[in-house]
Amino acid sequence: MSIKEKIRKIIAEILNVDEKEIDDDTAIGDIQGWDSLNQLKILSAVETEFNIQFTPDVLMELEDFSDIVQAAEERAGK
Repeated sequence: MSIKEKIRKIIAEILNVDEKEIDDDTAIGDIQGWDSLNQLKILSAVETEFNIQFTPDVLMELEDFSDIVQAAEERAGK
């Protein structure tokens, strides 16, 4: 499973939605329940899954699915 697929699964599980609802442009607010609190849960789960750490500056820039995937791939070395 790719990083992108794993992150899609994490987001779908936290927001309790079908993975098909999440595309590259899906952002905070696009899905009911994707608010700032769930954003923190998503990013924390991504950090745990890939054993990476986002700096506070990076956390503030992660606004949509593709941003999260890109940041995780950069830190996971893939």
